[in-house]
Amino acid sequence: MEKNKKSERISKVIARSTPYSRRQVEELIYDGRIRIDGRIIDKPGINVSKENTIQLDKKNIPFNSIDEIYLFHKPRGCLVTHSDPRNRKTIFDFLPRKLDKVISIGRLDYNSEGLILLTNNGNIKRKFELPQNNFERIYRVKVQGKIDIKIIDKLKKGFYTKGIKYKPIIAKLESSSETYCWLQMSLREGKNREIRNIFESINMTVTRLIRISYGPYKLGKLQKGKLKKVNLIG
Repeated sequence: MEKNKKSERISKVIARSTPYSRRQVEELIYDGRIRIDGRIIDKPGINVSKENTIQLDKKNIPFNSIDEIYLFHKPRGCLVTHSDPRNRKTIFDFLPRKLDKVISIGRLDYNSEGLILLTNNGNIKRKFELPQNNFERIYRVKVQGKIDIKIIDKLKKGFYTKGIKYKPIIAKLESSSETYCWLQMSLREGKNREIRNIFESINMTVTRLIRISYGPYKLGKLQKGKLKKVNLIG
């Protein structure tokens, strides 16, 4: 566990390969849940290399010295999770086996589609998900019925329903017909089922929901079910 050019702090290594942040990993160390070469450690100021066996709750953690981030085009009809007790399809059914340890940044529900960010670093996940970091998410949304300017103005001011206050959402009408409309919606909060809950509260149904960007990353022309490795921005 001596310091060398190929070694890194234990908290950073574990954060890179689990959903935990470096601060959370330090708490795991103090709780006696981390082992190096079979020995429980109680101090976070330790460097490790690929020569060491690193374990969290007696399960091996890979040593990876490179931060990775991927774009994935999630299809409808799958979950953003590693496993499902009802055996429904998950995004990991589409991914190479070597990526079974990556973690998602945010989520999309079963019937939503579009851009999912994946990473091997819990700190990157935390950075993108924290509300105070204010990352913009943009969606294309198909809604049954017609949208008038009053609804768009109300969204811009912040929407309150069922005891939940949603931050301002910028909505632009893309197209409409007698039975449905397409909107582009920009939000910076991303609460659970936020867009669907808002429209349900005014008796309108979302029939398509596609995330097209998250912070600096865009879905672009990435095909459904496909993955693309990209550089870390910011």
